[in-house]
Amino acid sequence: MQFVASYPKSGNTWIRLVAAAYNLSDEELLAFMESHSESADIPTALRYTDVEQYQYQAVSPFPIAEIDFSTEVRMRPAALLVLKREASLTATQRPVPVKSHHIHAEINGIDLWNSEWTDQVVNPVRDPREICCSFAAHRDMDYEETAELMARPRARMGEDKERVQSLISTWSTHVQSWLNAGEIPVHTVRYEDLAANPVDEFHDILEFLEAPDLTRERVKEAVEQTRFDRMQELEAEHGFSETTADQEQFFRSGKTDGWEEELPSDVACKIEDDHGEMMEEIGYL
Repeated sequence: MQFVASYPKSGNTWIRLVAAAYNLSDEELLAFMESHSESADIPTALRYTDVEQYQYQAVSPFPIAEIDFSTEVRMRPAALLVLKREASLTATQRPVPVKSHHIHAEINGIDLWNSEWTDQVVNPVRDPREICCSFAAHRDMDYEETAELMARPRARMGEDKERVQSLISTWSTHVQSWLNAGEIPVHTVRYEDLAANPVDEFHDILEFLEAPDLTRERVKEAVEQTRFDRMQELEAEHGFSETTADQEQFFRSGKTDGWEEELPSDVACKIEDDHGEMMEEIGYL
C-alpha cells in the first residue's frame, strides 16, 4: 500500500485529495464532497486510514475501546494486513494513499511499518509554528497547550478512543523518524514548497507514487480542482468528512506564514527552542 504519513496538519489531506483528483473529473470530485457516501468508490478510498477501529476489531477478541496502546501496537501487523486486503478489493483503478500520523519507529520490538504492507510513503513536513496555529484550532486547544503537546515524546492522537491511537511523539522526532526511514521508499516534501510550486511538487509526488499516464497538464488540472479556496467553498456548502467536532472548519487557512501574526511571540520562541535543530535542518530557521 501507499501512504501519506505526517505529523498532523502538515498537508496530508491535500496530498490525498490531489492524488484522487488526478483521476477524477470535476463532477466526480464535487460528487464526493456532496455525498460522503460509504458505498461510493472514491469517498471510501479517501477515508482509508491506518487507525480505523474496525480493522483492529477484525483481529481482536476484545472490544477495541477497552484495550490499551501497547495492545493496539501488537495488533497492528494483522490489522494492516486486513486494510491491505480491503484496499485491494476496492472496485477502483484509482487507488488513493492511506492516511497515517504514526512516526516511523519500533515499540516494544514491534515495527509500526513493514514491507508486507508498505510500498511507498509520502511524508509532508510543515513549519511547526504554523502547525501550532492549525493544530490548536483542530483540537480546540490554546497555543501554549499545543506547543507543549508538540514537545511531548509520548504524545498520541486518538486517546479519546474514537479511533485507534497514533504515536506522533514530538514534531522533531516525527520528522527525523521519516528522514531516517531508509528501508522504506520515502518522498519528503515541505508544505511550503507545495504551496509555492504545486504543479512541479505534485508532479514529483505522483511520479514517486507511480501514477499512470503522468503528464504535467493532468497534474495541473488536479491541483486546480483542489485549490484551497475551492475546498473551503465546498466544505462550507457540503461539509467535509475529516472535520472534527472541535473545529469550525477543516480547510482553515492553508497559509505558510500566518503564524507571524497569529502566534504569540513567547509560544513561537518556545517552539524554536524545542525544535530549533530540526527546524534549521529543514530550512525553517
